[in-house]
Amino acid sequence: MGNGKLQVGVVGVGGIGFDQHLPGWAKVPFAAVAALADLSAGALERAGEQFAVRRRFKDWQELVALTDLDVVDICTPNRTHTPIALAALEQGKHVLCEKPLAATAAEVRTLAKAACAAGRLLMTAQHLRFDPVCQQLKTLIDAGTMGEIYYSRAQWLRRRLLPARPTFTAKALSGGGAVLDIGVHVLDLACWFMGNPEPVAVSAIADTKLAQRPDLTGSWGDWDHQKIDVEDFAAGFVRFANGAGLTLEASWLGFQPERELRRIQCFGTQAGFTWPDGVVVGETARTPWDRRLSGVAKLPPHHEEILQFARAVRDGLPSPVPVEESLMVVRILDAFYRSATLKKEVPVD
Repeated sequence: MGNGKLQVGVVGVGGIGFDQHLPGWAKVPFAAVAALADLSAGALERAGEQFAVRRRFKDWQELVALTDLDVVDICTPNRTHTPIALAALEQGKHVLCEKPLAATAAEVRTLAKAACAAGRLLMTAQHLRFDPVCQQLKTLIDAGTMGEIYYSRAQWLRRRLLPARPTFTAKALSGGGAVLDIGVHVLDLACWFMGNPEPVAVSAIADTKLAQRPDLTGSWGDWDHQKIDVEDFAAGFVRFANGAGLTLEASWLGFQPERELRRIQCFGTQAGFTWPDGVVVGETARTPWDRRLSGVAKLPPHHEEILQFARAVRDGLPSPVPVEESLMVVRILDAFYRSATLKKEVPVD
């Protein structure tokens, strides 16, 4: 720590790095962003000037090698997460990494072993867990209010909202499409609500249904319709060892009335609920009831996740998002893609 503050290096300062992570670190009173890395000179200059960071690198390896950094925050395309995180851990840095932690379960296992060997914290930036309604729902779940959650439906469905950049549409950079981009958020959240039961099998479909049509475009701009090689739609069913089930749906381009639909619905033996509206439903003495939660966030969810991670590093606490839970999510996603390719139910590795 320099000047009594955690010294942070951020790799990837365009997009979510600039919009969420850098502002989030600026709100942590006991941390300071000391270095930035990005392939784009323009992104480096913009972020460096906006957040007054002098040390800037086009090569992330130079940032990771800095001896005075305590934390490396990774906001780069999915396929680059593993090499950057692995190098940072081997250099003795704590690591916060945007979702998914890695594109395959094998890579997550490698990172988990490296974090254990280094004695450093490794956390996936699953910011939705820090949403105030999610926090309230999780408190009720852990108190037994919902009983046994036996089924969840997780949806993130968009209309004309395909992210028109190769970092999302080229599998070599992204590792996958809508499932790895937005599906992973609601999958992680639903599994967390359910208590992270052990997954045993997945039956899924995933395909590029609309994104290759040259007569269609999106609200975020156009993309190379011939080169896109990731799914724009996916849906599947996950079975768990405890008998519970989960349906996951993710889409960038579906023909639907809503511009964007984010929704998780959980069914429990004592009560059920929906997110993000935070409605809990049940029945007492043969009388049905609905209850809407309300809460005000102290910080936006992205910023709250960064604060909680920083506190865990400073105070030697466990990761707010345990790597074992991130591994479980990526194991499900591995099976999701394998099932879609084989066109049959497959076991979760």
